[in-house]
Amino acid sequence: MLITKKWVTLFCMSLLLLATACSGASSGSTASSGEGSEEAASGNIQLRMTWWGSQTRHDLTTKVIKLFEEKHPGITIKPEYSGWDGYFDKLTTQVAGSNAPDIVQMDYAFLTDFARRGALLDLTPYSESKELRTDDHDASMLKAGSIDDKLYAITLGVNAPGVIYDATLFKELGIEEPQESWTWKDFSDIAARIAAEKGEGFYGSADVSGTTNMFEVFIRQTGKGLFEGGTMAATPEELQQWFDMWGALRENGGVTPAEVTASTTNALETRPISLGTAAMDFAWSNQLLTFQQVNKNQDHKLGIQVLPHGENEKQIGEYLKAGQFLSGYAKTKHPKEVAMFIDFMVNDPEATAILGSERGVPVNSSIREKMQPTLPEAEQAIFQFIDVVSKNSSEIDPPYPQGFSEVDTSFKSASEQIAFGQGSTSDVIAQFIEGAKATLASSQ
Repeated sequence: MLITKKWVTLFCMSLLLLATACSGASSGSTASSGEGSEEAASGNIQLRMTWWGSQTRHDLTTKVIKLFEEKHPGITIKPEYSGWDGYFDKLTTQVAGSNAPDIVQMDYAFLTDFARRGALLDLTPYSESKELRTDDHDASMLKAGSIDDKLYAITLGVNAPGVIYDATLFKELGIEEPQESWTWKDFSDIAARIAAEKGEGFYGSADVSGTTNMFEVFIRQTGKGLFEGGTMAATPEELQQWFDMWGALRENGGVTPAEVTASTTNALETRPISLGTAAMDFAWSNQLLTFQQVNKNQDHKLGIQVLPHGENEKQIGEYLKAGQFLSGYAKTKHPKEVAMFIDFMVNDPEATAILGSERGVPVNSSIREKMQPTLPEAEQAIFQFIDVVSKNSSEIDPPYPQGFSEVDTSFKSASEQIAFGQGSTSDVIAQFIEGAKATLASSQ
């Protein structure tokens, strides 16, 4: 079994986290601690907020923070933002050191982990008291933000995975745009054709063989979840099929070669489609707007379609998801103010107008209804895509089990090993499954 240095580090952090959760006071008692009370009495409350994302998201979020501060004198919020890479590693370290930000952008994949380790503020009392208004929030999204019947996260936007594509390039090459009914074979054929017609250095798509949540859709199409009973449900044969598909595309130029893929980050500005070297990429619906804004070819129009279907799929793999969540830190000295800001960010008309659909279609149904007719074309496309997914999807699986972050890292490493030819595909897959199951078992 391969055990990476990072796994050991994260496991140690998890133990620290657990110890902190067991020995620390509840969020209610820390809120009334001496230091917090003195700060509140002085009328000068300072909160910290962390999130990941693109420069577009940073700009929009800081505008909302400024608006909140203007409407609530005496409360200031210090922004701490970054890209996706390393975000949860840093947050894990901060929580273990009892120094996490008061307001935390959270992801569905990691919600269970952080909630059950006592790292997140229970928002249930604030929802029940209407200080945090949730009456107009989709019931499914409230359920998505709840663990063990407690509300730990509020949805920032409704989202869905999809394929971003250069509609202008498709038209130039005389290729029909992807349809809702397209399959993985259709995707592979289109990617290979684009590469052949555009020539060396241009690819049909980015290689996302190491992206766990895209592989998850592939597995969902078999009629099961990626994880079942707290362990990995994907079989060696299914993993082999997945990696073989991407391997064939690397050989014919349909997707980026190993060297290019390894040097590509999650920052949308660095993605091949943004650089004008690929026609497709796999992403989340809320990212369409930023992809359009950072695209090298500003005269090109981008589109989005559902992920390809399986040839003999037992269920549609596509699903609606909370784009991101906002959570509070369990040890914040100001839980009431944290809930107040979360409420502001998702329910205030001015705040939601600033954010638009950058994090996904708004969760507040009344806000959503009023907003859609006023949006520019690119954002309307996101709303329309969500409408398509809502009619052509299956219910989202439960939140990922504890230990997912290590499995996610291992999956990406396995894909890189295969792409670079570092061992046979079957051997790498066997090592990955063994390591994943061991990690998940030790996290229960």
